[in-house]
Amino acid sequence: MTGMNGKQILFLAFPVMLIAAIVAALVWNIYQKDPMQVSVPEPVAVTNVRVRAVGQKTDVAPSGIPESPQYGAVATVCGLDPASAGRYETRNNALRSISRLRNLGAGDTLELMTYVCSTNLCLRPDREASLRNDVLNLLRAQNPPPDGLAEMLAEMVESGAYPPAVTDYCIQHLGAMLNGISDFALRSRIRGVFVASACQTRLPCAGTALYALDGDRRATGDEKAELKRLTLALCRPSAHPAARVAAIQLAGQRGYAEVLPILREILADPNRDAVAAIAAAGSTGLLGVSGDIPLLESVAAKGGRFRPAAETAAKRIRERMPD
Repeated sequence: MTGMNGKQILFLAFPVMLIAAIVAALVWNIYQKDPMQVSVPEPVAVTNVRVRAVGQKTDVAPSGIPESPQYGAVATVCGLDPASAGRYETRNNALRSISRLRNLGAGDTLELMTYVCSTNLCLRPDREASLRNDVLNLLRAQNPPPDGLAEMLAEMVESGAYPPAVTDYCIQHLGAMLNGISDFALRSRIRGVFVASACQTRLPCAGTALYALDGDRRATGDEKAELKRLTLALCRPSAHPAARVAAIQLAGQRGYAEVLPILREILADPNRDAVAAIAAAGSTGLLGVSGDIPLLESVAAKGGRFRPAAETAAKRIRERMPD
């Protein structure tokens, strides 16, 4: 955004004026020290995802928009400038200009969180997801992180209102936050989000959810058993290909030998999926027995992209189970 400040943006178009009015009301709530929420009916602009941004107070212009040295960049990142809302490079460059800040004011934080949970897509879905991911990296890097961020991400996943890539990033960020959450109820809720996502076997985010559960350092014995059950279920052919590959890899890393029959079926199938076969070879190397070596050698003998993975797997088995 060039030569424009936050006030001038208000007069460009009616939709922007509406956003300004919403922000004004929310900032007023911050000053009243009441919990602040964004709740707009689906699926128009923002889902019923609640946003709570608590931080230091900022000066408020007569228009109601919080002013800060970086507010112009924040507005551009959030797509509030109609002239640049559809330009990924412009918005990404604006984000880079504030990416090192660790003390964003409450108004800027609120604007960024409201953007993340918006269902409006001004950019291509992949670019929209990438930009929101980078905004979440910035929000999580704040000192302290915004209050209510984990709850907002959980509600986004639960709503089912977002593109798969956005949902996947939400799960990734929740996974990165899980071990730092001390509130038992919130931790349980987030784990519930992961389990529910892992059960959606036909969606790619199921595999991401598995790894989020695997990263829980406080998992109980029952929770670890649940992870095993979910992992083995995702290894089946009916699962989404990306989720299945993630599950096959995790099964090998966690020593779930029950998956071996599925791995052997993949390797023996002449029409096998390339990525799944490479993952299967890797996990067979970690879990397999001497009797699996001939199958791996036959795969390697055919050459092609499978050969390095099959040869490495056979070598690992020999090292683990010498004659």
